[in-house]
Amino acid sequence: MPRIHKLSEALADRIAAGEVVDRPASVVKELVENSLDAGAARIEVELREGGRKLIVVVDNGVGMEREDALLALERFATSKISDADDLHHIETMGFRGEALPSIAAVSRLRLLTRPPEADEGTLVVVEGGEVKQVEPVGCSVGTRVEVADLFYNTPARRKFLSSVNTERGHCHEGVLRLALARPDVAFKLSHDGAVLLATTGKGDLLSVLAAAYGSATARQFVPVHFEAEGFSVEGYISGPRLMRATRQHQFFFVNTRFVRSRSLSHALTQAYGNLLPVTRQPVCALHLRLSPEDVDPNVHPTKIEVRLASEGLVHDLMVRAVRRALEAAGLRAQPVESMREDREQEPLEAAGRYSLGSRLRVSPVADKLDVRDDGIGVYAHPTRFSEPREVRPQERESLRLTPSDESRSDTPTALAQVGLRYIVAMIGKELLFIDQHRAAERVLLEKLRAVERPAKQFLTLPQTLELTPSQAAAVAEHSELLADMGFDVERFGPRGWLLRAVPAGLEYGAPEQALVELLDELAEWQAPASQEARAEQARAMVACHAAIKAGQRLSKEQMQRLVEDLLATSSPAVCPHGDPIILTLSDEDLDRRFERPVR
Repeated sequence: MPRIHKLSEALADRIAAGEVVDRPASVVKELVENSLDAGAARIEVELREGGRKLIVVVDNGVGMEREDALLALERFATSKISDADDLHHIETMGFRGEALPSIAAVSRLRLLTRPPEADEGTLVVVEGGEVKQVEPVGCSVGTRVEVADLFYNTPARRKFLSSVNTERGHCHEGVLRLALARPDVAFKLSHDGAVLLATTGKGDLLSVLAAAYGSATARQFVPVHFEAEGFSVEGYISGPRLMRATRQHQFFFVNTRFVRSRSLSHALTQAYGNLLPVTRQPVCALHLRLSPEDVDPNVHPTKIEVRLASEGLVHDLMVRAVRRALEAAGLRAQPVESMREDREQEPLEAAGRYSLGSRLRVSPVADKLDVRDDGIGVYAHPTRFSEPREVRPQERESLRLTPSDESRSDTPTALAQVGLRYIVAMIGKELLFIDQHRAAERVLLEKLRAVERPAKQFLTLPQTLELTPSQAAAVAEHSELLADMGFDVERFGPRGWLLRAVPAGLEYGAPEQALVELLDELAEWQAPASQEARAEQARAMVACHAAIKAGQRLSKEQMQRLVEDLLATSSPAVCPHGDPIILTLSDEDLDRRFERPVR
């Protein structure tokens, strides 16, 4: 008997469905893209239990005749391409002819559709890929697809679906991407009867951003409009006050298709230059228009990545477009790369740059320090600045803070803030250069570790937050963990949230921003099984996002308190990620650098 045999068509369809359908959000994406390709001006999406129980997509597009409705449920049947040449001119959202049959193979599906010229519509009922019913019905012009009990016949796949809140968040995020892709189409998304997103369909991209992020946040966006060499980009980028910890809020659309692109993200970051704080990312919704011949959209199973024929050129044009938009808004960015090149090419002057000591050799810190006291704090502003190089693991031991016995009992004194990133302090005869973010992170983590459940610090005035779909889902999914960490968050209206309390001891950072960034991370968090490990990871996340950021101005009192708190911790020299916090420079090190006799 042969070992190899051909699978049944039904089983093959279930397996193939995994390439298109892996969760409710992918069903929503495929169905809404079909609606857009059908010319719909209005699309409504309704979810039950995160889409696991029911997904309904209704549009007012062209609809289908009975014959087309049945063909649409067969694999590789499509109206969007006819031959191989069409693959080089793709301008539709979908074209593989697999969406409906793949969805129908792993659900109970009802399709109602009617074209404008027909007096009646068609109902098709499919269960597990098998057509059970076909009959004429009265219905509105357009198409309505109901997908019930997703993965009911593939229990292994259904078991790996996330919670209702998480799946709802993924669906919400998917619809938001499509609404940003097509601001000329009115979208409405509801879950268990509650409206999550509603757009007008009037073609105004900024109004879609306002629907997603709130009107206050939308006012912080900067418009972009640029055309050159067969390339155009339009949309919005965030101003300096609207930054996020990850690139999750960067929406790029190539010929209306949402894509993830390292090249485009890099171009965006490069364009901001020194306007972009360290560890922060811009928010954007940008539409790029290229010739279809220059774009290959079929390099990824879900079409979320594209291959560009002239990727380098597009990258450079993208940088120009964003820089011009920033300059038009009065924001002039100096490219970080040119700053580095200038620094490397200039000659070394005797009283100019220096390496920090003999124990650690690091990159030059500054050409000049413009030190001034503005009545709030003392700030040292370098004209040019470079970061310490990455420290090798074998050097970690040398980073322990070991002041001499003579200076051990001295109280540290904070002197100045360099580049709004480092604190300069003295302890005895040693000069300390302290990374303010890493220092605050270490202090906060040890404070959180010191108590089983942090006390809540209630805000004098509760802060109103407008959360993204994924952030709102993270609140619902991890409400117990947030409460255990000391955050008190509650819903306020259809889209708003109220932050009433934060963990006690978060006096260094901005608690509202810390919560927003924490929610971004929780939205993608794969929580460990161990409760102890979950708690430790949660503490580390809170400490990281609540800590002082690079670029944050501190008063002299804040610097002093942070330095004292850091030196009181058990591991003041290394942050929770294992990176160095303190570089030391003794007077003997200075003598060596100035070629004086060592005393």
